[in-house]
Amino acid sequence: MVFFTVFATIDSLTLLLAMTGMVGGSLGTLKAIADLEHDLLNSTEFLSQMRLLLKVEHGFILLNIAACTPFLFNWWMAPPQALFAFFKFVRLLLGWHKIEEKEAFKKNVYLHHRTVHTLSLFFYLISWFIYFARSVTAIMDIHIHGISPYD
Repeated sequence: MVFFTVFATIDSLTLLLAMTGMVGGSLGTLKAIADLEHDLLNSTEFLSQMRLLLKVEHGFILLNIAACTPFLFNWWMAPPQALFAFFKFVRLLLGWHKIEEKEAFKKNVYLHHRTVHTLSLFFYLISWFIYFARSVTAIMDIHIHGISPYD
């Protein structure tokens, strides 16, 4: 019983960390797009920020999937997370995330990417709230029941 309580707490905190990183990556990407739109960044700086933030976001997506995999068929949040990660990685593999330097200032190009990352942020925020509630519940389980070798 102790093992399950500790494992659930570690998993919940890992999921919360992964989702926090995904929210941060998405927010950073949206900020970079807004800075480009308002001429606060040139296209070279914009593309370097986008590359970094997309790597961060995809790294945290992998961490999220690694933490969700043991519960893929047992927890209602795992299949939507896996499906969303699948769509994000298909988009990555097909190159739909790329922006050419000469097209960076075209309104339809950055608006398309802003729409995609806004939808991602919306999904991430909903998931973050659920992961936060799950983490608090796991921590409270330890706090209320304690961890005893006699469980």
